[in-house]
Amino acid sequence: MARWENEDVSDLNLPDPEKIETTFIGLHGEETTEDKAMAKRVESSNGSVRFYVKYGRNELLDPHNADSSFAVARRRTHLYKFKKVSKDTFDNYTTYLKNKNRLYFTKARRLVMEN
Repeated sequence: MARWENEDVSDLNLPDPEKIETTFIGLHGEETTEDKAMAKRVESSNGSVRFYVKYGRNELLDPHNADSSFAVARRRTHLYKFKKVSKDTFDNYTTYLKNKNRLYFTKARRLVMEN
């Protein structure tokens, strides 16, 4: 153990560490665990919010159509990662997950391509 590990640092006025709250969105737009998530929302205590969706093969994951059988079996693999997106993209994608209306998926894909 190093000698500075037990040193009192209370007089340095260090800020408390940020609290981060992560919400995972599942296949049908419900809250779920990380391994079943299609999208996630990360909110920190300082008020910043970041949005992520599953992305792979240079495209958004489409669990209700093109990737339906592939996504169920392999969505936990290295092929799909979370990609940071805008709030509009996130909203359109989660609406698509809930409603299965292809229009929202198309809007989300176009917004990802713009950025």
